[in-house]
Amino acid sequence: MSKVQICNRGLSTYLGQATITSFDDSSPAAEQCTLHYDDTVETIFEAHWWHFATGRQVLAELVNDRPCEWLFKYARPAEAAIIRWVNKPTSARVLIEMGEDPAAPIELVADVIYSNVQFASCEYTKIITDTSKYPRHFANAISAQMAAVMAMPLTEDLKRARNAADQADMLLDKAMVIDEQQTPPIKFQTTPAYLKARGIS
Repeated sequence: MSKVQICNRGLSTYLGQATITSFDDSSPAAEQCTLHYDDTVETIFEAHWWHFATGRQVLAELVNDRPCEWLFKYARPAEAAIIRWVNKPTSARVLIEMGEDPAAPIELVADVIYSNVQFASCEYTKIITDTSKYPRHFANAISAQMAAVMAMPLTEDLKRARNAADQADMLLDKAMVIDEQQTPPIKFQTTPAYLKARGIS
């Protein structure tokens, strides 16, 4: 599913609007898609520990300018949207098997990571721009979220906007649960607390 198809699903299914042929159309819908698409996708990637978008990398050590506070300073992976954990992989796996958070204490400052772990690796969520790699449930969540942010500018209908927001929340929750079920951690669960409170796990 392409970016245009993702947006068109949001426009037609949730807002009853005409579809677009490209982001360069002169229509108000295309302008809204251009305005909101990248931010919406980035926000969704940052909302959850998406297993299909997980990356892992041995961190590159830098000269430590804060030796009184941290033992090591590393470069943050360029493609990392959200850092999930920094640790030695073997230590992280043991913690996961014990049902504990695999992350060692760190401090993130701009594009660097401070840590007390030597030879540390990092697991993170990366923003994937190739939409052909999106699972169907993830693409559907983006469509609904796009509809939610475009609803008022395009329709000026408060009821429709509320309905679009409700659908967006529901489909994002569903996408998170499906992602967990398809590639679950061994024991350490990454389902957001607000989903667990609703009995979704």
